[in-house]
Amino acid sequence: MTRIVADIGGTNARFAVAHPHQGGYRLEAIQVVNCAMFDDFYSALGQWVEGLDQPRPTQACIAVAGPVEKTPEGGRVTMTNLGWEIRAEELCQRFSLERALVVNDFAALALSLPRLQEEDKWALRDVPAQPNGPMVVLGPGTGLGVAALVHDGGNYRVVPGEGGHANLSAGSERELELLRILARDQMPVYNEYVLSGSGLVNLYRAVCALHGRTAEALTPPDVSSRGLDGSDLLCRETLVDFLNFLGSAAGDAALYYVARGGVFLGGGVLPRIESLLPESEFEQRFTTKGRLSSWLKGVRVDVLKAGYPALVGAAAWLES
Repeated sequence: MTRIVADIGGTNARFAVAHPHQGGYRLEAIQVVNCAMFDDFYSALGQWVEGLDQPRPTQACIAVAGPVEKTPEGGRVTMTNLGWEIRAEELCQRFSLERALVVNDFAALALSLPRLQEEDKWALRDVPAQPNGPMVVLGPGTGLGVAALVHDGGNYRVVPGEGGHANLSAGSERELELLRILARDQMPVYNEYVLSGSGLVNLYRAVCALHGRTAEALTPPDVSSRGLDGSDLLCRETLVDFLNFLGSAAGDAALYYVARGGVFLGGGVLPRIESLLPESEFEQRFTTKGRLSSWLKGVRVDVLKAGYPALVGAAAWLES
């Protein structure tokens, strides 16, 4: 059965039709739109549905950035960054659907993990994963999403998380100084205050302050592009610091969920700067966890390639 699937972030909305294919899903009619172009979610979905040149599916699953409230009708959410309200029952009414679900975007991303192909990821820490072991996915985007997937009685069960608001930890003297600077504006410093798109700018300002320099009014893409091309050494340092902090957070997530099935890194920020991972101390930050450092050396880490895994996960939710 074909399904309407969507992945709604704080910046972009992604829509597609999902067809079952070889144990996973084939996505068609993919469209990515800027959320700011629409007053509400239903307008954004409606313009895409009207353009479909195939029979309209009668089921839909919408993966949304934010905490989703479960309801008998299929879930609802109000997106704080957009003001969009999405309700399963209204989806059914407006688009003549037989069934609709609203789920968290990282919960959908977690459910996609067993269905991804090898070409959808690459190994950052190439060690064997434990078959049917717990898996965790996290990724910096508009915020920092975290979710886990556990194998339970022959099925997979998603364990949502809110690790974006856990406290950020320092793994070096430099990071301790950066945290002290960041704490002038935000105390305590939580993960996504640094590990997110806007967090990249917060970290850049802290790096400038560490050097006694005045920060420019840069956007997250500015920091990324200047750091990657080497035209701004402070931006370059910011990106490396960002990846170091991400290593610490990823190691923490592996411990929280005992993730012997692997840690997966996604989100919108990492694909733009992943080329700097070898220059960073991600590996050291990931494994340096006291008495459990040796255990963490046996945890696999994969980086998700840019694509639409949350749409695959959204389609999988409709199997339940």
